[in-house]
Amino acid sequence: MMTIKRRFIAGAKCPKCEALDRVVMLTSGDDEWIECIDCGYSENRPTHVDEPQMPEQPDEIGVIQFKPRQPK
Repeated sequence: MMTIKRRFIAGAKCPKCEALDRVVMLTSGDDEWIECIDCGYSENRPTHVDEPQMPEQPDEIGVIQFKPRQPK
C-alpha cells in the first residue's frame, strides 16, 4: 500500500473557486496532483511535456556589443 504525501502550497489560489491557501499537492509514487480542500477541485500534473518546436528558419536577431565605459 502506497502512502500519500500532502503538502500545502503557500500562496496558491484554486483555479475553480479562487480560495487562497486552500490548495494541497498530493504525491503517491510517481503520481502528483493538486486538490482544493474547500471545493474539491482536482487536477493531475502532466507526466509528459513536449519541448517547444524550433523554427526551421531562425529569426533575424542582431547582436549588439557594448564598449566598456571609460572613466571620466
